[in-house]
Amino acid sequence: MLVNAVQRYMVLGLIFIGIFFTALIVLERIEGYHITTTEYYGIRNLGGLIYILSLILGFGHYLVAFYVIILIPISWLLRKYVCFPMMRTFIYMIGFGWGGLWVFDLMYNPYFVNGYHLNRMTSIWIFAIAGLVYAIVENKIWRRGQMQNEQKAT
Repeated sequence: MLVNAVQRYMVLGLIFIGIFFTALIVLERIEGYHITTTEYYGIRNLGGLIYILSLILGFGHYLVAFYVIILIPISWLLRKYVCFPMMRTFIYMIGFGWGGLWVFDLMYNPYFVNGYHLNRMTSIWIFAIAGLVYAIVENKIWRRGQMQNEQKAT
């Protein structure tokens, strides 16, 4: 029972963080498992729980700042000026895919990328799918809010 836009964006923020961390773990599972040296601490070397905690501590402040400063205004502008949900979904997919490049560059230095033949496109696709999931969830939350507002009006 989300009453206003602030509550919707708070719920979407939690969903965004969950989707982002899931994409990080999937990326680590796919690309990080190629790295077989003790120089790199991933899920395999470090352990799952400790790795997830290091992701939260390493990326948490980026996520909160990114969501509040960038994604909320973009989401608001898209919802206001882009009428077609499919176009908003496409824009989210492109944006999240581009963000996947940034995350890939943060997680893996060029030594590992070249030495273990890591693929940047994997990150782009994983985060583009995360953008698709976020767009679908956002659309469902806003539709539910519109239906609740219509029910209150009648």
